[in-house]
Amino acid sequence: IDQTRCRVIRPKNPSLAILKGALMYGQNREKIVTRISKYTYGIQCYTPFDPSKHPERLKKIVGGKEKCNKIFSKIISKGDQVMLGQVIQKTYFASYPEQTKVDIKIFRSSDRDPMFTCNEEELITIKSKVFDRKAVVQMDFSSTKIYFKACDADRRGADHY
Repeated sequence: IDQTRCRVIRPKNPSLAILKGALMYGQNREKIVTRISKYTYGIQCYTPFDPSKHPERLKKIVGGKEKCNKIFSKIISKGDQVMLGQVIQKTYFASYPEQTKVDIKIFRSSDRDPMFTCNEEELITIKSKVFDRKAVVQMDFSSTKIYFKACDADRRGADHY
């Protein structure tokens, strides 16, 4: 680091600074209104297979069509700013016309733009009902933890995690 261009400030006791920040947040939650996502979050899904972009080993036949398995579908990217209390929502479609349930696998990545879930960390699997082939996945930032919710498009059969 070029010390003539930037000044690095380090608290004397970094652990104590973190503890004080947590206590201040607990006493007055309005002090922190936004935060930066440390990871990219998304779900694993299928997409139409494209031999110029997808490895052959991930090709699957789904409903009579060639699909690429293990696609990382982003919900939020690493470095994105989120408001406290913000809920991010995305709609996904079931793979098969007759499908009534779906396992939604939530992943996180240290990369901003991961393409596949093969080398990423799986956090949880949410089992959700599907009506009219649609499922809604929500990320809720109303707390110090991130909550995931999955339900059908009409909000029936909701699952909370």
